[in-house]
Amino acid sequence: MTTTSNTHLADPTRFCLPRQYVQQAANLTDDVNRDGQEYWAPWRVAASGKFQYHVYRWAASIVRRARLDRVLDVGCGVATKLAELLAPTGAHIVGLDQTSAVRMCHDLERPGEFVVVDLENPIYMPELPFDLVVCADVIEHLMDPDPMLDLIQQCLAPGGLVIFSTPDRSRERGRDCCRSEKPEHVREWARREFIDFLRSRGFSVHASRLYPKDDAPMHTGAMSELAYRLRLAPRSAFGCHAVLASVA
Repeated sequence: MTTTSNTHLADPTRFCLPRQYVQQAANLTDDVNRDGQEYWAPWRVAASGKFQYHVYRWAASIVRRARLDRVLDVGCGVATKLAELLAPTGAHIVGLDQTSAVRMCHDLERPGEFVVVDLENPIYMPELPFDLVVCADVIEHLMDPDPMLDLIQQCLAPGGLVIFSTPDRSRERGRDCCRSEKPEHVREWARREFIDFLRSRGFSVHASRLYPKDDAPMHTGAMSELAYRLRLAPRSAFGCHAVLASVA
């Protein structure tokens, strides 16, 4: 991942966001923008099994049910959930991320094949296409997500599926929020905005699910989600939005 020109910040509506939305000015997930400090600090590695846990469980269930052979994890991080949930399916797994993350995957002896790819300027072509691509909480980190979305489309087998996830801004920050409170997130979408954005980039959306952002059991957040939908609460515990899509 690399910081791209601030022309990407000129008009948030090109990402299906409100015109008043305030985007972050840099991709601070990229190590080259962190003043010598790698993104994958020890505390992030220790917590990496918790977040987007339900997204990877959903992906693993699809792999098993459809007996898929090849899975690509775009922005795999240190591959904790990949190792715990996807590898046991028996599928051939490839993970893409920046140098520090791939190095950590090798150091931790994660199962699978790991490739260094700049997700904002990707150069990668698999020997064979993939049946399923997972892109879990990556898109919000990128100044320009379009090259990554193009890469995903190029890597998909005919009839292949993609699972995207990203924080749901309205549930995580409140309905009136128009910026991310997390400096590593360039932009965050509300649920309908994100679906519209994916469709604008050539994807068909087949399912949309809301999950806890960590590995909390689903039932623990159900009442807060109900209160949110009834406008009795400003936020919901279901702050992770996952979408199952394919190329339109």
